Amino acid sequence: MSPSKPTSSGRTLTPWYGALVLLGALFWAAYTFFVHTKLGQWIDEAALLGGEAFLAADKTRRPALAFLDYMPAASALLAGGFILFALLRRRDFLRPAVAGLLLLGATGTTQLLKHVLLTRPDLNISAASVNSFPSGHTTFAAAAMAAIFIVVPVTHRPPVALLGWAYAALAGASTLVLGWHRPGDVIAAYLVVAWWSVAAGLFLRHAHGSEVDRRKHSAAPRSLSERMLGFLAWAGAVAVAAAMGLALLLPHPVIGTVGDRSLFLFLAVGLALVLGTAMVVGWLVFELFARYGSPIRRRLVRGMK
Repeated sequence: MSPSKPTSSGRTLTPWYGALVLLGALFWAAYTFFVHTKLGQWIDEAALLGGEAFLAADKTRRPALAFLDYMPAASALLAGGFILFALLRRRDFLRPAVAGLLLLGATGTTQLLKHVLLTRPDLNISAASVNSFPSGHTTFAAAAMAAIFIVVPVTHRPPVALLGWAYAALAGASTLVLGWHRPGDVIAAYLVVAWWSVAAGLFLRHAHGSEVDRRKHSAAPRSLSERMLGFLAWAGAVAVAAAMGLALLLPHPVIGTVGDRSLFLFLAVGLALVLGTAMVVGWLVFELFARYGSPIRRRLVRGMK
């Protein structure tokens, strides 16, 4: 009797391709709404003005500013350290290369989109007409954490995913607090990094052949980190839906005449959108790797599919 063949790759690859399409569509929807519609620009600008009005005190801004000042260097050192460890100690050459390409691809994509491909029309909402979509700082923070996620052992991925996307959420919220970026810019950064993370996982899935045993994954008890990721994703989805509903229901007068109470509400809306999106996107990436990712192997499978 011939040995059993691995499960057909077609069905297990479909979620990866579906996620790439979904994330691309969500990015385009976010760009269209937050940048090319008056309502989207108004919500984005009101959240930014709310941060400037209520979180402009030195005691509030100083921690956020300090975090963003050190964040690029800290992120680069963390990601570089983990990639180097995987390369030298574990002699794993493929995953460090993929992680490095993920980091470069995500940050390069953001810069290309922001400075070359995408534009911000002047809809008489904001005095700033220069495109800031997506956020570069947020992209770098999230991409560095995604690179670490790629190279760590499978058993360590749940806490790395939890801490990494919490770090990315904090980076995005800090850019809003400081008035560097609008919520839409931060959301776009998360989607760019998630897209590149999924692309990296799909490449590894092709390179390493057979997938993780989904039955074993579903039967195994969930760790505390996995349960927390699931809870935060659920709470984040509720927060995003509630924030968007509130933003659409509230009045939208001329942006310069918005009162303090409304600015505070739109600041809360912006923070909910930023933090909620980070948790939902982080959970999506983690679940794809956990359910359909490939086991870590030192060598490629012969004849990549």
